Amino acid sequence: MNEYQQAVSSLLKVVKKGQSLTASIPPEASPLAKQITYGVLRDYYLLDHLCGCVLDKPLPAKHLDLKLLLFCGIYSIRTLNRPQHTSVNAAVDVPKTMRKAWSKGLVNAVLRNYIRRRGEIDDTSHQSIEIQTNHPEWLTTRIRRAWPEEGLQLLHTNNEKPPMVLRINEQKTTREEYLKLLSDIDHSASPGLLVPSSVILASPCPVSQLPRFEDGWVSVQDEASQLAAHLLTTTAGEDVLDACAAPGGKACHLLERDPDIKLVANDISQSRLQAVIDNLTRLNLSCEIASMDLLDFSNRKFNKILLDAPCSATGIIRRHPDIKLLRRNSDIDKLCAMQLRLISAAWQLLDHGGELLYSTCSVLPDENEDIISDFISDREDVQVLPIKVDAGIELQIGHQLLPTSGSHDGFYYAHLRKLPVTRSDK
Repeated sequence: MNEYQQAVSSLLKVVKKGQSLTASIPPEASPLAKQITYGVLRDYYLLDHLCGCVLDKPLPAKHLDLKLLLFCGIYSIRTLNRPQHTSVNAAVDVPKTMRKAWSKGLVNAVLRNYIRRRGEIDDTSHQSIEIQTNHPEWLTTRIRRAWPEEGLQLLHTNNEKPPMVLRINEQKTTREEYLKLLSDIDHSASPGLLVPSSVILASPCPVSQLPRFEDGWVSVQDEASQLAAHLLTTTAGEDVLDACAAPGGKACHLLERDPDIKLVANDISQSRLQAVIDNLTRLNLSCEIASMDLLDFSNRKFNKILLDAPCSATGIIRRHPDIKLLRRNSDIDKLCAMQLRLISAAWQLLDHGGELLYSTCSVLPDENEDIISDFISDREDVQVLPIKVDAGIELQIGHQLLPTSGSHDGFYYAHLRKLPVTRSDK
């Protein structure tokens, strides 16, 4: 398989079958195939427009594979640092592997037509908001309505390549020491801005190239996500629940900061818990593993609860550009209902005087401040705690980080304390 064949195969799983990009790219895919796959999804709406401009008529739905091949070719011509004819020739070789050898001439003609007319066609890319932002119209509307000043920049940031961010295991090393290790092997890196455990690499690399990775000195985790373990401070011996733990980054970080807490890492998905176990094993950490609905914990109480709720993931689109195609406007109300149910269930498990940290990787207020506002509206046992972060936007309830070029992803946090029972409560 050449890079286009690999990319088209992965793209079909996303566009046609609705699979996540993570599940669609096989481990053996070449770096170039991965680059093309991610690039096509980031530029999907623009590529759809450009392809339509150079086709005499739209391709039938049964030829989605050919359409995606053309997207790959146009993306490569626009983006890859190699001769244009190399991109064209590589694309022309693919139809025979699709049992569509008849389309070789079509692919060649369309891509060469694009090269000839590129200046003229590219000038038409302002025609719709979807093409301008490379986001579906419903999502662009929601984001710009939520963030009138920041929304347009947020959408453009979503289309950038994200930085690779590391979490230093402070039980085993310091950030300064690890930066020195990276410098010694010519890996340029800088300290993160949000938390003392974060390091931002100048360019991504395989984890196999990271010093002492297998020894548990470092993990890959965005610093907005790392913030959770710094906001939910724990004390040795406390009962702590990570309610939606998979893939385990936050659970491991909590244990790195305080190995003597009694942590339960829970996730309703039994299959996704394997990633939690794998991370714990590599880092030589241990905790109780559970796969239960929160309502099934009814006989237990916890001092601290981290609820990283399932959400639209609109704050991490630059890492997962398939979200733009897989998510639907109708999903938001369903997710909000789930989030409200989860926080209500988690609250029942929290001991009086205990703290709950609610987080999402969403930038939509519907899933964030609005959820917390709805939850506390008729309760008298909730105290909203301040969140002090030197970035993002302080809200009336909680704190919102928006995806930032070269820095952190989009995340929301709200920190709540469960007030002790008073006489009037009895």
